[in-house]
Amino acid sequence: MISLPPISTRTLAVSLSIMPACLVLTLILKYGVDIPHWDEWHYVLFFEKFSQGTLTLSDLFAQQNEYRQFFPNLIFVGLGWLTKWNKRYELLVSFALACLVSFNLYRLGRLTVDGSPARRIMIYFLTNLLIFSPVQYFNWLVGMQIIYFMPIACLTTCLVIAYSQLGARAKFLSCMCLAAVSTFSSANGILCWLVLPLLTWPNSRAELHNKRWLLLAWIVGFVVCVALYFNGYQKILGHPSLSESLIHPVKALVYFSILLGKALDPGDVIFLKEQFGTGHKISAAATGLTMAAFFIVSALCTQRDMRLAHRAAGWLMLGTYSIMTAILVTIGRSGFGVEQAFTPRYTTFTLYLPIALVHLLPIILERQVAEGRLAARKEILLQVLAGSVVVAHLLIYPLNIRQMSALSKRLSQSKACLLLLNVIEEDCLTRAFPSVEYLKLAANSLNGLSFLRPGLIKSNRAQDIATTSAQPEYYGSLDSVIQTGEDLYTASGWAVLPWRGDAADAILLTYDRAAGDSVIFALADTGEERGVVARILRLSSPSDYAGWQKSFSVNDLPTSPLIISAWAFDARSGKAVQLNGTHVIQTNTQKVK
Repeated sequence: MISLPPISTRTLAVSLSIMPACLVLTLILKYGVDIPHWDEWHYVLFFEKFSQGTLTLSDLFAQQNEYRQFFPNLIFVGLGWLTKWNKRYELLVSFALACLVSFNLYRLGRLTVDGSPARRIMIYFLTNLLIFSPVQYFNWLVGMQIIYFMPIACLTTCLVIAYSQLGARAKFLSCMCLAAVSTFSSANGILCWLVLPLLTWPNSRAELHNKRWLLLAWIVGFVVCVALYFNGYQKILGHPSLSESLIHPVKALVYFSILLGKALDPGDVIFLKEQFGTGHKISAAATGLTMAAFFIVSALCTQRDMRLAHRAAGWLMLGTYSIMTAILVTIGRSGFGVEQAFTPRYTTFTLYLPIALVHLLPIILERQVAEGRLAARKEILLQVLAGSVVVAHLLIYPLNIRQMSALSKRLSQSKACLLLLNVIEEDCLTRAFPSVEYLKLAANSLNGLSFLRPGLIKSNRAQDIATTSAQPEYYGSLDSVIQTGEDLYTASGWAVLPWRGDAADAILLTYDRAAGDSVIFALADTGEERGVVARILRLSSPSDYAGWQKSFSVNDLPTSPLIISAWAFDARSGKAVQLNGTHVIQTNTQKVK
């Protein structure tokens, strides 16, 4: 018998600490959908100009919403051209940026937090539990959300540089470049300039005096970036007034508190509202205010000792980044209503407040023990903190993985509708972009560049996209076609894609012509995502999560007897397979057989 070498406790601990990252990568690969979503369709113009050699720096620097996302635009165009705009590669870039943040915070923790390797591993595990939390599921599955990961990647890199052994000039130059990249990546990217106090941290007055020219250069760089950012800046039409938070301060405070608390508050407001009413709103706001209060207390506790303050400064800046971002978002978005604060994309900004607290508490406790104000059994308090975060995420992870699965399903349904836009036009097109006219032009332009996989479907004949290796009994069935009005009928059934273990992305309804061709005339979605865990464990039948129905009028179809059939459609391959069962509609007697 071959004996395996024993696995050390430290190896197990390190493996545990990187499990959240491995989980998120698995979810991205499983649920990522290769389709542009909403604002991403504006980038079609970039690819058209790039293919013609007319793309300019002004195009890349132009204002988009409140952002000057010049550097993300470089990534979108460069990576997009190399990969034919495969959106899944952008998701991997977001994941890589999150890994960079994780590495930076690990290094920062080693430089500032004392203690045993076991404590460091525990803190690193909690950090990764938050960094890679699926509570930000929207940002994991939409490629354009790279703009949400770049500022924090720049800021954490600056913090590590500030604590490094590099010379003052190298620190200032590298951090100025990173701050500029952050500024022109996202609306809150300007907050990266907050790292200045750590760069100028004086060991003596003489040292601070020697850095005066570097300080001046930093201020000049900041002013230049701000001037460029706001040159020609225009308020976005349809967005609420910036004075909304002053007019309604209570609503703004609740909005702000929810932003901060959402990272540690399980679930989605739409999902939990039906079960818990306003309790979820109160819970998130209370969590946010509690963390903000702890952060203020932590800042005050570090002010009496310069050495302690220097160790805590990086984490205080990290927490300040989240708080100030929440303030900026509140000023710009609170006019949309309090529930808009639950938008999952904002958690990528605000989850660094609890991460900062996870590191600040051990630093402060060490000082309290040294002064005799606290018993030496401080590890108990750290374990209570760790347990609280883990317990919260026992709810956060399952609920938001469910939301991630549901978002993936909506994106797949949008892609199915998009691929058929030259064949039939359905209301589902507005899920991908609100202007159907622009969407048709943009999609056909991408198709011409071979940037859509699979390409747009050209024929309304179902046999042209039929897969040849299908076994219909495993895919679902057309169960009924019921008359619901004088000329209205409703078809229903269920449809799955066995190789993916999921519901079909769409169901194509067809009628048969005399030549035997099945002509596509309508598209249906499967029902709302339900029972994900039960489905995985095979505790529910396909009809529970893959049921569908579609109403249609026979006035839009030939008047001879109609043979109605249904096909399960896979948006990833652009192929369809006919479902079991057909129904005949006698239009002269309005009777279904």
